[in-house]
Amino acid sequence: MGLFTGAIRFPGNHAQPVAAHTAVSNPSDANHLFANNVRFLSMAAVIAEHAISVYPKLHHLDAPPLAMLCLVQLLKFGTIAFFLVAGFLFGERIDQYSSLQYYGRRLKNVLLPWVVWYVCYCGLRIGTDVVHGLVSFHSPGAFRYLFAECVSGGLLGTPYWFVPNLLIALAVLLIFRRVLRDVRVGAAFAVVSLLYAANIYGQWIPVQHSRAVLGFVFYLWLGAWASWHFATVNKWLARIPAVVMLSLIALAIVLAIGEAKMLVSLQSADPMNTLRITNQVFSVLVVLAIMKLRHAAWPRFVDVRRHTFGLYLTHPIGLAAIKQLLPVIAAAAFWGTPIGAALSLPIAFIITYGGCLLVVRTLLACPWLRWTVGLAGAKDSATARRAHQGENLAIRRPLSSGLPLETTETLVPLSPLR
Repeated sequence: MGLFTGAIRFPGNHAQPVAAHTAVSNPSDANHLFANNVRFLSMAAVIAEHAISVYPKLHHLDAPPLAMLCLVQLLKFGTIAFFLVAGFLFGERIDQYSSLQYYGRRLKNVLLPWVVWYVCYCGLRIGTDVVHGLVSFHSPGAFRYLFAECVSGGLLGTPYWFVPNLLIALAVLLIFRRVLRDVRVGAAFAVVSLLYAANIYGQWIPVQHSRAVLGFVFYLWLGAWASWHFATVNKWLARIPAVVMLSLIALAIVLAIGEAKMLVSLQSADPMNTLRITNQVFSVLVVLAIMKLRHAAWPRFVDVRRHTFGLYLTHPIGLAAIKQLLPVIAAAAFWGTPIGAALSLPIAFIITYGGCLLVVRTLLACPWLRWTVGLAGAKDSATARRAHQGENLAIRRPLSSGLPLETTETLVPLSPLR
């Protein structure tokens, strides 16, 4: 990520990002610093994890090598982290709205942009096959092909599964809104997540985590619970030395890699499943470690609140383009060499993250297109921008200033991931 830490300025960016080395001493500001740190690091991890899939030789391996398992596992916290931070923001703001108001805003600001980019992605997949003569709509299997491309391939086989799953999980929390603060409700949701973890071995229902419709509700609830008890959680974390936290994360990584290798040997359909019990523990530990940070982790040229959802929406298309570009950059045989393998992943990540960031910035600069990346209309976004600048100013001020943190509704607490 060092390539993205320069102080780069782009035209049309009206927000004033927080300096990457700014400390936060005000407890009222720390929750928003935590949420933004999680969103930035998780989005970077998700894009990096998905960039691994562009490596041509990977598709011809019966079992991924140990180095690949280790690399993927290091990045595997992103999905659960996004559900946690989504729940955290849900818990902060749910008392300000009725259930219908809150869900209606989520549908407007999340679902509509998602539909646009999902349709674009499916259209590109189908259009590419038509151009290459791989499919004909006059054949008897045309309908089956469209269903497979749009559902199995476009929805369940890409990061686009995240938004429908998130909206279902939000609906579940709203249904149980009156009793959400009862830990017994959270325990029931935890049991469901553990059942999905057991299903990886039992295979009673489809194994892939993208099909785990209720598998992440617990983490949405856990994030909300953390927002309601943020001060207590922070005090508890402060008593845990950093070396202990890092040791626990390292142990969780080792156990998660061991479980992945075991699932590979069992010929599991999804050996790197996000809901593996070891990965659930690893993801929570990483988020707790991020919560201990007292400095902004994102570079100056990234506006976490405005850019994250757009990066999520656009990066699957960006990665699809990278798969087509890699053979142009070098001969296909080159990517099968050790040097090619080592270069393909950072190249795919840099081009995808940087290219998608430019696309998102461009869309945000256009008043009539910013809604496609989750930002409201010109009037609403101007209000949000003023509040966002106030929040950044509050984060910069020391505790002695006594100024309250001005906040506005975060449009999207995302992004998934895989």
